[in-house]
Amino acid sequence: MRCVWGIVLLLVGVVAGVAAAGTPAFGAATEAPVRLTVRAASPQAAGEFAGILRALGGDGLSLVEDDADLVLALGEQAFRDALAADGPPVLGLAVPRRAADRLITDGCRCSAIWQGVPLDTQLAVLRALLPEARRIGILRAPHSVWRTVPPAPPGLTLEAVTVPEPGRLGALLRRHLPDWDALLLPEDDGLFDGGVARLVLLTSYRQRVPVVGPDGAYVRAGSVASARVLLKDLAAAALDAVRAHQRLGHWPAPGFAGHYSLAINEHVAGAYDLDPVERAPLERLLEATP
Repeated sequence: MRCVWGIVLLLVGVVAGVAAAGTPAFGAATEAPVRLTVRAASPQAAGEFAGILRALGGDGLSLVEDDADLVLALGEQAFRDALAADGPPVLGLAVPRRAADRLITDGCRCSAIWQGVPLDTQLAVLRALLPEARRIGILRAPHSVWRTVPPAPPGLTLEAVTVPEPGRLGALLRRHLPDWDALLLPEDDGLFDGGVARLVLLTSYRQRVPVVGPDGAYVRAGSVASARVLLKDLAAAALDAVRAHQRLGHWPAPGFAGHYSLAINEHVAGAYDLDPVERAPLERLLEATP
């Protein structure tokens, strides 16, 4: 009997060991912690982001000032500075896509997580929030990174309008808004700065055309909703990239964060008779978005 119990305990130990091996933790105890340096526009910003990384990464990370294995650079300028320092491999975080295209060269040991949210993701939020919308307008700047728009799902029409200069925006809105059921705004630094937010949102509201996107600031100003990237989302994306670097020996290709949060303006949603908005289905949608 003692022998039987010994075999059972041995098998339990083997099964537990196999299960643990199949789901390794980030920076498992058998591995040395990854030494990361965070660079940002200010020590406060770097410290805040480092704190979120520690909470997500646990003991698998070691946040250091010098002698790092990898550098995480928060924002375009920090990315530029880290690349100029010619130190360890660098991952830029929340870097505008156009800037990342210029800064990431074949010879650099670097990559970037682009600023903003994919147009596909914003479109998914719009469709879930406004299922009756069939004609959807998209505004973009002349040299926008959104040179192509996603294929229109069955039953939908996507119309992308290029705004040649900010002074033409009002006339284009008045011309096209009557033909649209909703307006989708991608994150586009060449067009959607603070100066045009009031014009876009007020004109759309007067025409009773709800706006989705491009970020949390626009939602606070009057968009109905938007997917957005919070610091916690950016930190989760950075840890995904660090894991990939450990596995592959190099950074993954530049791309969007893949982790998104939801912003909703309940007051504006109510004005369009969308109140109350059920957040849970939209948040689940964002969790399933790559």
